[in-house]
Amino acid sequence: MVRSDDWLYRTGWVLVRGVARLLWKLEVVGAERVPLEGGVILAPNHLSLLDPPLIGCACPRELRFIAKAELFRYGLFTKLIRRLGAFPVERGAADVGAIKTALRFLNEGRAVMIFIEGTRGDGTRLLPPTPGVTLLARQSGAQVVPTAIVGTDKAWPRGAKWPRRAQVKVAFGEPITYAALFDNRTDRAARDAFSEWVMERIEALTVELGHPLPRSEVSA
Repeated sequence: MVRSDDWLYRTGWVLVRGVARLLWKLEVVGAERVPLEGGVILAPNHLSLLDPPLIGCACPRELRFIAKAELFRYGLFTKLIRRLGAFPVERGAADVGAIKTALRFLNEGRAVMIFIEGTRGDGTRLLPPTPGVTLLARQSGAQVVPTAIVGTDKAWPRGAKWPRRAQVKVAFGEPITYAALFDNRTDRAARDAFSEWVMERIEALTVELGHPLPRSEVSA
């Protein structure tokens, strides 16, 4: 069961997890690796619109989600996702407001999920990392949990109107802090190296899940 004081989040977690097990045979690996206390950054790859709810129902603690601003323009849907922990980010720009919101949640000891690729991939390769995860990790000191999800590109492909049956698997890696690898370094080389380290762990997790996604060679 998820660790949350919010009855709506707990109810949604149970319902989504039940549907995910029924329709997509959801398999979760390494949930015990997610720290249950303190600020935590979940850093998954991104394949489908299904990723946020399915990673959310795989995670043993309540999450706050960074989501594209376009999703916050639909009335009741916007109210629902905000109520369940989502907050917007403007893609393609340095959204200072979103970073401040994420840092506030982390400093409050919450778990925040941010897709390290920044956008959806096509299910054949991992996209280059964007700097958001490393920025939050360095400024907050929070633990980062590399996270892999596979199968959602088939469960709800880009452009499809409705989800389809396909097995989905989620794996959580061992947590690490930015300082544990690079101390107080703030140079570009250290920042890029931390992002690449997270991507390497995600790639290894996809192999562990039996659906390897190789990394792209060009960094963001």
